[in-house]
Amino acid sequence: MRQTLPPHPANAYALQALQLIPRLYRWAVASMQANHLGRDLSLRQLGVLYALREGASSPGQLARRLRVTPAVVTGLIDRLERQGYVRREAEPADRRRFRLVLTETGLAVSQEVQQALASELTAQFASASPEQLEELGRSMQLVERALLSLEERTPPALLDEEEAVKKPKAGRK
Repeated sequence: MRQTLPPHPANAYALQALQLIPRLYRWAVASMQANHLGRDLSLRQLGVLYALREGASSPGQLARRLRVTPAVVTGLIDRLERQGYVRREAEPADRRRFRLVLTETGLAVSQEVQQALASELTAQFASASPEQLEELGRSMQLVERALLSLEERTPPALLDEEEAVKKPKAGRK
């Protein structure tokens, strides 16, 4: 008779994290829609604005950070540029290349959405004790380190279903 070992305690937390992340994503999308935050932005487009605020400036950097293909980034940038949130500027050192810059509108909308979502979460955390908040902070740091390590070992997405646009292949009817 084979004995099974009890599951590692970290497994329960890993499973809980995997359940919480999609719920947090769904809540953020629903909150943005219900409160008319971000105007006509998707959460992925908002992620582009956040990445630009954090220092990404090229399509390649965005693709790596968002873990999507360059084609997906091009589509995101095109839409954000049409909406007036981002502009392409020639690189001074190499005019064949361009860098991405947030417009004042892009900066403002990304800050508004972030502040509104953070305020809603802050209200939920307000009843926690200082000790619980300190524990939450340490836990968030642990999750951040784990995600950083996992991201470094994971290849970029080959297909992003949210932003992919299906195009018919030439000659196909």
